[in-house]
Amino acid sequence: MTDPIDGHSRRDTERMKMALAAGAIVGTWFWDVANDRLTVDEALTDAFGLDPASPQHELRLEQVLHAVHPDDHAELVAAINDAMVRGGRYAHQYRARNAQGQYRWLEAIGRVDLDDTGRPQGFQGVLIDIDDRRQVEAQRDQAQALLRSFVEAAPGVVYAKDRQGRLLIGNHGTTELIGLPPEQYVGRTDAELLNDPVQAAMVMAVDERIMASGQAEQLEESISFPDGRRADWLSTKAPLRDADGTVVGLIGTSLDITERKAVEARHQEIEERYRLAVRATNDAIWDWRMTDGHVIWNEALATLFGHTLMESDAQWWLDHIHPDDRDRVDLDIHRVIDGDGTTWYGEYRFQRADGSYAQVLDRGAVLRGPGGEPLRMIGAMLDLTARKSAEAALAESEERLRFATDAGDMGFWDVDLVNDVLIWPPRTKAMFGISPQVPVSLRDFYDGLHPADREAVHAAFSAAADPAQRALYDVEYRTVGKEDGVVRWVAAKGRGHFEGERCLRVVGVAIEVTARKLAEARLHELNEQLESRVAEEVAERTRVEDALRQSQKMEAVGQLTGGIAHDFNNMLAAVIGPLDLLSLRLGESDPLVTRYIDMAIDGANRAAQLTQRLLAFSRQQPLQPVPVDANRLVAGMTDLFVHSLGGNIRLETTLAPDLWLTFADANQLENVILNLAVNARDAMPAGGRLSVATANCTVDRDSAEAHPTVPRGQYILVTVADNGTGMTAEVIAKAFDPFFTTKQVGQGTGLGLSQVYGFVKQSAGHVKLCSAVGEGTTVKLYLPRLAATVDTVDAPTAGDVPAPVGRRERVLVVEDEPAVRQFSVEALTALGYDVLAAEGAAPALALLDAHADIALLFTDVVMPEVNGRQLADEALRRRPDLKVLFTTGYSRNALERDGVIDPGVQVIGKPFSVATLATRVRAVLGEGR
Repeated sequence: MTDPIDGHSRRDTERMKMALAAGAIVGTWFWDVANDRLTVDEALTDAFGLDPASPQHELRLEQVLHAVHPDDHAELVAAINDAMVRGGRYAHQYRARNAQGQYRWLEAIGRVDLDDTGRPQGFQGVLIDIDDRRQVEAQRDQAQALLRSFVEAAPGVVYAKDRQGRLLIGNHGTTELIGLPPEQYVGRTDAELLNDPVQAAMVMAVDERIMASGQAEQLEESISFPDGRRADWLSTKAPLRDADGTVVGLIGTSLDITERKAVEARHQEIEERYRLAVRATNDAIWDWRMTDGHVIWNEALATLFGHTLMESDAQWWLDHIHPDDRDRVDLDIHRVIDGDGTTWYGEYRFQRADGSYAQVLDRGAVLRGPGGEPLRMIGAMLDLTARKSAEAALAESEERLRFATDAGDMGFWDVDLVNDVLIWPPRTKAMFGISPQVPVSLRDFYDGLHPADREAVHAAFSAAADPAQRALYDVEYRTVGKEDGVVRWVAAKGRGHFEGERCLRVVGVAIEVTARKLAEARLHELNEQLESRVAEEVAERTRVEDALRQSQKMEAVGQLTGGIAHDFNNMLAAVIGPLDLLSLRLGESDPLVTRYIDMAIDGANRAAQLTQRLLAFSRQQPLQPVPVDANRLVAGMTDLFVHSLGGNIRLETTLAPDLWLTFADANQLENVILNLAVNARDAMPAGGRLSVATANCTVDRDSAEAHPTVPRGQYILVTVADNGTGMTAEVIAKAFDPFFTTKQVGQGTGLGLSQVYGFVKQSAGHVKLCSAVGEGTTVKLYLPRLAATVDTVDAPTAGDVPAPVGRRERVLVVEDEPAVRQFSVEALTALGYDVLAAEGAAPALALLDAHADIALLFTDVVMPEVNGRQLADEALRRRPDLKVLFTTGYSRNALERDGVIDPGVQVIGKPFSVATLATRVRAVLGEGR
């Protein structure tokens, strides 16, 4: 009985076919299990080292198994028994000794056939030689194990990533850095693993650059560990390539160089300190390099001895030692260098540049390498000439010191360390509460110190007497009077006097500073009071900084919004003008068409007003300021107020007598006041009171608190106040922001207050808003006073005045926008002018030269290459009698200084109607230059 061929059998069949094709089958067998007869072929006989005659005889299983390697015998028997029980496919690998006595790896593949009762009947199969394959697999496993061991043993972080930045492998250092076991980080990117997203982004960007370039890089990176520690790493990263050389990922190693960088920093700091110390000292510092005898000197060599060189060799130094001292110094210094000593010092005579000799004390320290070999010797030469003179004059100086200390109410003190003697004059004894005639010792000094100050005083005195430190004794301490118990403050200074490496005396002065300490205590108390005042000033400064940030934000938004004005006004000019011409052509012939045209013109005009508000907010609208009497302007707005506010709003105007003039654009000021009135109306839906008032306002030191954030000066103050719903603090903070509105959708653009803000700031003024919920809102406009006395100008009012027509004068139109140029030509032609047109400066100047009868240049301001102002300047240079009218939707400062149109410049803003064009052209042609 045979089982149906299963999946394993099919695979075994395929493997046998491949093995046969490759010559890898080394034998076949058939075992009649029921009769326990085993039959093998010649090849299997050789593979198991059996008798060559075995294929002609029936064998027993034990004969064959005798050739199996002892280490594999038990597992093979167990595999055979298992196959006999379950039947079907059988496969097992083991080693067998062949006829040459060598063990080779074999793979047995066969099957066991069971009868209906489940008893084995037949067991047949083939043997495949897999020794070479097993050797390759062993080498592969060994290489992989070696690689794993190498990666794990490598210092720092070792890793590999795929092309998408996912980790493929990482060593222990990688695991420590990420803080997760390998099974949790393999397959994930740095962005998913690192706690610092900025660090992760930087690492991945560097990895991507290296993979893209295909070039290895070495760089330093700052790494954050999961526990918060930071470290500096030296990373080497290279592309990971496949067998074809294609970049498939990245491999990298990183070494922790935090300590190295710290050492480098410390080394640089030490070098810098050494350099500064060398420059600061009065000694002649020398640095002797043993390998080549090179010596470096500091500037003191020239200062002390007159030698201007900075570098020499050791022989130069030795040659300048007095001949009587030279051999002794040479012997002494080499005894230290060649032995195991570290320091050397000696006295000798050193020749100055002028040939004289100085008595010097020279000290040096040997710097040795790891093996004790001398590398460098650094030392200092001290000129003892001055010191000898000073010692000679010391006795005289001490006497003078006594007189000086007595005159300065100071106490002198002298501690003789050799004989343990303390010398105190009566003034010093008094500081310790001791009578003048009482003898004293160092015990009295230490016993008289306040317990809280004893440790600091002892440390300062020890440092001053230490030959290695030789510090200045400078300390303040309290004494407790031995006889009177009074606590006093004493300030003491002194220095140690040394002989070689031994401190003989410490001498100094002391002065009682009790009164000063009391004054310092009082000053400290005053400082504490000052701190509270400083805190108040800091709070005020914070408020001012917040206001500045708000102003800067408004400036930035203003520059953005102002940028759209030119193109938008050009588009509106191409809409409003043709509609105006169409209305003139049709007249009243078709009322319905006329109504449609009026509706379109009205919508376009409102869009133009929106653009003007953007320009006003961004402080980029061209202003035409004139002397303005705000009283006359407000009084003249009565009809506008009545028409705009409605019947349920009560208007109150309070006009100050003798109101100063201001210098502003009257039209824009009228629009600003009207905007504020309309906002007030919307804040009083159930009706209320609107107040418009004018006043003279002087902001000086006395009145600055009443007008915060307003610089000192004289202003015209225009106040618009209502008793409406008011604003919250959050709304007030955003009230002047463009496009911010609390009104319903479609009921406001959010540009009203921003237009107010922009106009006032452009007019060098200031605006202040105060509001409270339920109490209303007050807006104050501060406009600078005009000091000169001039005639005032009222805001122009629109009227239904017939448009003036031309007298066949010739007009040159220059406009780079085709639609606006075409409208301008047709409108001027309809108004009775002869019109020429050009799209830029070059053709315009050619037409101007060709037609001497051109009376007016009508040009756009903002044009590519050469703008309208530059074109007009060149045209006037050629034709001084030429009249010029500019048109612009946004001049970009070509016609302005500080936002104000230059005097004498005639300009018409885009978009414009036919009637406005007719009036301005006629006015320009009619005026004299």
